[in-house]
Amino acid sequence: MRRISIVVLIVILALTSQAFAMTGRDVMDKAKDIINDGDSMHALMGMDLIDDNGEVQARKIEVWGITYNQAKDLSKVVMEFRTPASIKGTRFLQVENDGRDDDKWIYLPSLGRVRRISSSEGSKSFVGSDFTYDDMSSREVDEDSHKILREEKLGDYDCYVVESIPKNSKDAQYAKRISWVTKEHFVPVRVEMYSKKTGNLQKLLTVKHNIKKIDGIWTVFDALMKDMESGHSTKLYIIRGKSGAPYIEYNKKISPARFTKRFLKTGR
Repeated sequence: MRRISIVVLIVILALTSQAFAMTGRDVMDKAKDIINDGDSMHALMGMDLIDDNGEVQARKIEVWGITYNQAKDLSKVVMEFRTPASIKGTRFLQVENDGRDDDKWIYLPSLGRVRRISSSEGSKSFVGSDFTYDDMSSREVDEDSHKILREEKLGDYDCYVVESIPKNSKDAQYAKRISWVTKEHFVPVRVEMYSKKTGNLQKLLTVKHNIKKIDGIWTVFDALMKDMESGHSTKLYIIRGKSGAPYIEYNKKISPARFTKRFLKTGR
């Protein structure tokens, strides 16, 4: 599974140090290609909406993901909001496609029907968060031109700093992205997204430096997306139980029926 969501989880297989000079394209290829979260993933996550005064609206989400095409490494992901009552029962399905945009559908209990998310809605907020629908999608490496700006240490990690500029600006949400990608894991632990309108920093994604292995798979537990214009931010994190263990598991059997529009509407 190449990518479950830029906000939900970034799961990477650690590599040995490279014995050759890396290009920007090499770094971003590895950041995409070495993701290895098994045949399936199941997690319980928190989504905190944080306004510019620090007020928090907490949500709880259950997430399932499967690799449905092993040869092409294509995935399906479904999310179900558990709490609070105002959003409970909202479900979202994303299907990764080969050579075209991901398919996305959402079920809102207030409407009582499943609605397809069109490509023209990509820049809209995902259920009131600071992530857009396009942020939730995988982006092909070939869609951008990549250049290493420098190498530097960010917190605990030595990183490549890579600038990615869309080859076709009409098909991109941002003017450019600058990513701090760890040399150890090839995880982007900081991503700056720049506005097409102003050229200024529009949003900032940061990953907490607590990457650890779960079931032998490198796992990121916390990510924060901040809107630099409004001051609003959204935190996504794996919920931990009383024992302190995170609610996430890999390679467990999940019924394919869960990844359907019928499940979105019925919850079963």
